[in-house]
Amino acid sequence: MIILEILGYIILAKVVIFGLIYLIEPSLLAIPFSLFLMLFFKNKPMVDVDEHFPAHKILKDNWQVIRDELLEVLKHQENIPKFHEIDGIQKYISAKDEVPWRTFIFQAYENWMDSNCEQAPKTTALLKQVPGITTAMFSILGPKKHIPPHRGFYKGVWRYHLGLVIPKEGECYILNGGEKYSWKEGEDVLFDDTFNHQVWNKTDETRVVLFCDIYREDLPSWFKPINRWVFKKRVESNRLKKAVQRAEVPKDI
Repeated sequence: MIILEILGYIILAKVVIFGLIYLIEPSLLAIPFSLFLMLFFKNKPMVDVDEHFPAHKILKDNWQVIRDELLEVLKHQENIPKFHEIDGIQKYISAKDEVPWRTFIFQAYENWMDSNCEQAPKTTALLKQVPGITTAMFSILGPKKHIPPHRGFYKGVWRYHLGLVIPKEGECYILNGGEKYSWKEGEDVLFDDTFNHQVWNKTDETRVVLFCDIYREDLPSWFKPINRWVFKKRVESNRLKKAVQRAEVPKDI
C-alpha cells in the first residue's frame, strides 16, 4: 500500500508540474516530450536525407532558383535581423562574438511571414510544395563566425540544410554529435539537432544555407498526432509569438 501511495504522489506531482508548465510556458512541454523520444527512439546524429525526407528533392533540384532569389535578398542584408534580435533566448549562441548570424525567415512555427515571402516568391512557392515543413529560413553566417556548442530541445523534427552560398576557400562546417559535415553548394544534409553541435565558418566569406525543420515521419503512426500537438503548444508561447513578429524584414524602397 505504501508503494502504491508513493507512486500515486509521484504521478500527481508530475501532473501538477506539467500543468504548471502548460499554463506558464507551453513551449516547455517539448522538453519532457523530447526526453521520452531520446529514451525510446534512437537515431544517429546525421540521417539519410532520401530516406527520412524524400521531398527534399523539390528544393535540391531547384537550388539555383532559390540561390538567385537569395542573392537579391542579400543586396540589403543589413535589413535582415540577427537571430538573437528575433529571439532573445538565442543570445548565447548568436551574439557571443561580433560577427552576425542573420536569419531571413519564411515560416516560423508554421506561421508564414507574408512580407518576407513576397521578397522571394519562387522560393516560397517551392517551400509550400513540401509537406511537413514547420520552419524555413535563409541562415546567413558572416565570415569567421562561430556558433558555440549547444543542443536543440525538440526531438520531434529533423533539421535540414541546403547549401546555397558556400565559401570557396577554407573550412566551413557543422559538427553534430561528433560527426562533421562541410557544406557544398547544391548539396543537402539532414540531422537531429538535439545532439550537441556547433558551427564554424573559418573563412573570409559569408555562408548561406536554406534551413528548415520538418516533422519526423519515422515515429509510430499513433505517436505522430502527439508530436504535432506538442509542437503546436510551442506555437502558443508568448515568447515565440513575439519572436515571429520581430522576424519581418523591411523592404528596401
